[in-house]
Amino acid sequence: MAIKLGANELIRDGHFLVSSQEIKQTKNGDNFYVLELSNKEGKIEAKIWNNNIPQCNFEIGKIIEISGKTQEYNGKIGIIIDSCQIVTTEESSDYSPSIPTLVFDIETLGKKFEDLDESEQDYLLNNLEKNEEDKEIAKNKTALYSIFGMVCAIGGYDVNNKIGIVLSLSTKEIKPEKENFVYKTFKSEKELLEEFWKITSKYEQFVTYNGDNFDFPYLMIRSGINRVKMPFEIKRWGSDKFIDLQNKIRQSHAFKLEFLCKAFGIENPKEKGVHGGDVTNLYNQKEFNKIADYVARDAVATTELYLIWKNYMSGQI
Repeated sequence: MAIKLGANELIRDGHFLVSSQEIKQTKNGDNFYVLELSNKEGKIEAKIWNNNIPQCNFEIGKIIEISGKTQEYNGKIGIIIDSCQIVTTEESSDYSPSIPTLVFDIETLGKKFEDLDESEQDYLLNNLEKNEEDKEIAKNKTALYSIFGMVCAIGGYDVNNKIGIVLSLSTKEIKPEKENFVYKTFKSEKELLEEFWKITSKYEQFVTYNGDNFDFPYLMIRSGINRVKMPFEIKRWGSDKFIDLQNKIRQSHAFKLEFLCKAFGIENPKEKGVHGGDVTNLYNQKEFNKIADYVARDAVATTELYLIWKNYMSGQI
């Protein structure tokens, strides 16, 4: 998000957070600085020309008070800084832009093993689940694979507005367990996916737990199978737009979300007796509300974990 300023506006005693800095040179060989500044509205680029460097004191991660003027170049508004000083009495977190962020989790259900044809059964048991020694357990894992399963619920939480939503397959009315949640029901997976991708257009950042390996690939494949067009390309691993907390909070291996919740003092979404492996049976028993409540609790727990990571562990400004 860009800070909304017009061209040729005078700035006097404006306060901004310095997000980054870079030294460059003009064609004449004079040094100048390019800063990225931010506040709650967003970000903006600023320049300090060589003759103004002595009047400027700044540091990455600090709030600075600046005087200068905006300038339009190649259709983009930036700030030319005449002078600036570090402000020590204000918190940098107050000047970080609020990026529209959606935390979400999906729940899936699978076909009965008996409904798979012979080649599919063989592929599940001897390829996808070849490391599972108990074949009866393996037979109940169709929901893990998007070619044998489907999305039956998505729980989302808007970090900035502190409201949640659950999209759920259901043949009857379901009511939210939490006051700040809204539940929407759908008769088909295609309708559910269409609504989810419509909702995502309002957000610039997405947070998951194991989303790189499960949620996003599953959604992508199921969207293709249902011929539902996705609004953007999913760029997994290392993207600031797609944050997978399982990759961010790990040691020698990834932890299960429920154990991280216990370690960080977050309410465990599984404490009420529902696990992801129960979803197919709950769906077949028409216990749609239990599934919706569970995915809502997962979204809330993931949000709390995200805020701890963001505020204390990410090192981000």
